[in-house]
Parts: sequence; C-alpha cells; structure tokens
Amino acid sequence: MTPPNTSERGSEQPWRTALTPRWLAALLALIVLVAAFIVLGRWQWDRTQDILAAERSAAAAPIDLADLVDDQGSWNNADIGRTVNLQGTFTDDELLLANRELDGQAGVWVVSSVELDGGKTVAVVRGWLPDDTSPAPRSRESVNIQGVLHPDEEFYEGANATRVVTIDADALADAWGEDVIDGYVMLGGDQGDAARGIPVLVPPTVQVGDVPFPLQNFFYAIQWWVFASFAVVVYARWLYLDAKK
Repeated sequence: MTPPNTSERGSEQPWRTALTPRWLAALLALIVLVAAFIVLGRWQWDRTQDILAAERSAAAAPIDLADLVDDQGSWNNADIGRTVNLQGTFTDDELLLANRELDGQAGVWVVSSVELDGGKTVAVVRGWLPDDTSPAPRSRESVNIQGVLHPDEEFYEGANATRVVTIDADALADAWGEDVIDGYVMLGGDQGDAARGIPVLVPPTVQVGDVPFPLQNFFYAIQWWVFASFAVVVYARWLYLDAKK
C-alpha cells in the first residue's frame, strides 16, 4: 500500500481554504484595500511630479504665451508657473475681484482683458488695490507684458454667483462676451502705487522656482505602496496559518 503524499496534500490545502466563503470575502476586501493604496500612492506620486514640473517650468526661459496656447485656448499644465511674454492691447473689459487680501489688508484684484496680436484674449491680473479704490486707466497702445502663467482658479467652482468671483476662463468669457485663453497671467514689472490707483503687484500663487524636492509627497507615495504590499503579505500569512489548523 502506497502512503499518501503529505507534501502534495499540504501544498493544496491553502488553495482549498482560500475558496471557502470566508476567505473569498477576505480576498475581495484585500483587492479593494490594495487598489485604494495603489491609487493613493499614485496620487502622491503625481503630486510629486507636478511640483517638480512646476519648478522646471519656472526655471525655464521666458516664452511667448502664443507659443504655448493651442487653437482652443488651452495649454499644458506643465507650463504652470512659467514666465511668459505677451504682445497685445488692453481692451475695455475689466473686473475687480473682491475678497483679495495683500499683507493682511482687504482689497481687490484688478483683472484686465488683453487682446493678443494673434487675436486671442487673455486675462491679466494687473495687481491689487485697497477696497473703494478705482484703478488707473490702462494704456490703449500696444504693450509688451511679462508675467507668470497661472491655471484657472477652482474654488467656488460652479457657484451661482451674480458676478465673477474667481478667475475662470468660462466665467470671464460669459462676462466679457468673448473667448478667453485658459488660466491667467500674473503681471510682473513695476511695483505700482495704490494711492494713485496703480495696482500693486501680487506675488504669484504658484511655485516659481527654488522649490525643494517634495520629499513629503514622495515618501507618502512609497508609504501607500508599502501598505499595499504589507496587506498582501498579511493575507497570505493568515491564509497559510488557517489552512494548517
């Protein structure tokens, strides 16, 4: 009589255990958990890459905005924070965005429309003024402008406001009655004079160089992926121990 092959029986036992309802439910939970950890890790990894891309963009040489924009008025997110040059003319369209502080003082952002030489329109933040201050008139001659490229603002997105409260291409297009390039340009140059209605420059709200490597985001990404691996190891270990009982 041939004795049973105990090594073969032992190798099959964990698989039979894994097919029981309790362990199938555990496997489903494991898949959901690992997928969540992988997604969270990827999100932190993408955030790391976005910060590095913004630093590279800010360090790049200034470029004409027209060279970055496609026919639909869009541009690549990798160019956020890049210094751009504009050649065009200020139009009659202008907005004052309320609830914008500078050094702790309440005020407004002065957002003007510039028609580029190529025909497209872009929003330019000329700067900040205290509340109840009228901005000085804009030049009507062709101007050369240099500033920092920003994406559309996303807070208050979808709000049913009676006036424009954020810089968003769609909202500006509705207010100004013309298509507007995505995002906006934060003006650089002279410091301004609020007392004379000349807007004071606003510091860029995006990364503009000298950005340290985003270690926190990088290690968060690694951490989530380690958690995913650990969950698989724990599942396999518990399954093995349960099968040997």
